[in-house]
Amino acid sequence: MKLDEYQLKQFKLFGFVLLKNILTPKEIENLQTEFESASKKDEQKEGLYDGTSNHNMSMLGKNTPLYSSLIEDPRFYVPVRQIFGEKTFGFEINAYRYATNTKWHFNDGSPNIYGYGAKYQFPIFEPVTAQSGALRFIPGSHKDPWQSELKKWWPLSAEDSKEGLEIIPNIPYSSAECELGDAVLFDLRIMHATWGGYIDRKVSCISYFHYPESPKEFDAMKKIIPGYWNKKDRWNQEEFDYFFSNPNKSPIRKQWIDSYNELYQLSN
Repeated sequence: MKLDEYQLKQFKLFGFVLLKNILTPKEIENLQTEFESASKKDEQKEGLYDGTSNHNMSMLGKNTPLYSSLIEDPRFYVPVRQIFGEKTFGFEINAYRYATNTKWHFNDGSPNIYGYGAKYQFPIFEPVTAQSGALRFIPGSHKDPWQSELKKWWPLSAEDSKEGLEIIPNIPYSSAECELGDAVLFDLRIMHATWGGYIDRKVSCISYFHYPESPKEFDAMKKIIPGYWNKKDRWNQEEFDYFFSNPNKSPIRKQWIDSYNELYQLSN
């Protein structure tokens, strides 16, 4: 699946694009089964989900084969390579059970302009609207100088405080409302939030890093990569290690492993 000219332009200008019907009904059903299985395993390890805090689950492991295959699936990987280049590499597939709204924030190594990548987010149990947990974006906030201006304003740099959460619906936004089967692809650097998310709102995400090209991009990624590669105290150590052991000898994954090793060596 390739993005057309309009979709590419929208992503580059505004920082996100909605992709319709990227998953089939049968895949949704299978993803639901894997999600529920991972949730049971998570509760055995972390305690029962009681609606007071979020639960995060890595879907890179051997017990979630459909989830873990999506990061290399052309429907997901090809659009990311179109935007960020042939050497773009994957780093996580996560599922979440939320207990609260999510404040305005950037993702994974941001806010910065030089260390970045892409992320998909999609529902598999219930459709989402602007009032029920769909992502809200500040269009264009993945670019400077606007990103730098925005992050200086307290509502957009607040911690998970009462004030930081209460300000969410007062910020102008564009929402990415999704039916089951849809996914929104966005730049990790864009400012985003959710509002109206119900207790136990279930979300799935797939994330990639852009392989650096300029000296400033290499400098930024040298700081980010040690948090992911050759790290032995990861929260998802078992799943991450299994995925990157490359049990099925995937050539795509081999390329990603090579990229991680190259960047890790530069960071030392």
